[in-house]
Amino acid sequence: MTDTFYRNLSRPRSAASSVKSVRSSRSVRSTSPTSSVGNNRDENDALRPYVDAISQMFVRTREKGYNFSAVSDCIEEEITLKKLEPTQIFSWLSSNQNTVQYTTLLGFFYFQGIGIPVEQRKGFSLFLTAAKMDFFVAQDLVADCYGFGLGTTKNEDLSFMWYQKASQNGSVDGQFGLGYCYEAGIGTVKSMSKAFQLYKKSSKKENRSAMFMLAQCYEQGTGTSKDLEQAIYWYRKAKECGNSDAEAPLAELLATKNSG
Repeated sequence: MTDTFYRNLSRPRSAASSVKSVRSSRSVRSTSPTSSVGNNRDENDALRPYVDAISQMFVRTREKGYNFSAVSDCIEEEITLKKLEPTQIFSWLSSNQNTVQYTTLLGFFYFQGIGIPVEQRKGFSLFLTAAKMDFFVAQDLVADCYGFGLGTTKNEDLSFMWYQKASQNGSVDGQFGLGYCYEAGIGTVKSMSKAFQLYKKSSKKENRSAMFMLAQCYEQGTGTSKDLEQAIYWYRKAKECGNSDAEAPLAELLATKNSG
C-alpha cells in the first residue's frame, strides 16, 4: 500500500490517505459486452464473467496489501479496460446478491463510491453480512472499519476479533492486520513477538504492507534480533511489490551499508 492505511506511525496504511471521501465519477465510454456475444444472450449472463474477473482481482489486491484507494483504482482501471461503466457493474451486483463475493464487492462499491455517491454505512453493512457468513475478505474489511470508525462506530475490541477471524480463515491481509493489533495494543495486550511472527507469515505470502513492517522489525530489532541484511531484503521486496513507503528506508540502509 503507499501505502498507508490506518496508521500515523510511518507504518503502511494511514486512514487519511487510503480512504477517499469521494471516488472519481469520470465517464467511461459505454460499450456493452452483449454486442460481442450476440443478442440472444441475456445481458446478465454476458456481464457475469466480467464481474467475476473484477471480483477475483478485488480479492487478490486486498490480500496483497493494497489499501482502499489503490484497490478502487484497480477496479476502475479494469472496468475501463473492458469498455464498461462503473454503473453497469454496480447495477449488476445490486441484482445478483447470491454469493458472499458479490455482497462484499457491492459493499466496496458503496464504500468507495465507485459509480455512485459514497455511502460507507451501506458498505460496512454489506461487509458485515458477508463477514458473518465467514468470507475472509469481508472479515478483514470489517476489522479495518471497526479499527478506524469507517462506516461504523470505532471499536478496537471488535476490530481485533474480526482480524482474528479473518486470519483463522486464511486471510493474508487479516494476518497483517492482526499483527499490527499486537504491535499497537489494539483490542489486545501488546506483543512484538506475536506481531513479528504474523508479519513474517503474511510477508511470505506476498503482502506488501506486511513486508514493510517486517523490514522495520529487523531494522529496529523489535520482536526479533536486529538484522540489517534482512531489513534490506524485505524493504526491497516491499518496494518491488509497489510499496512506496519502503523506498526511503531502503535507500538509507543501502547508503549506510555502502559507506561502511
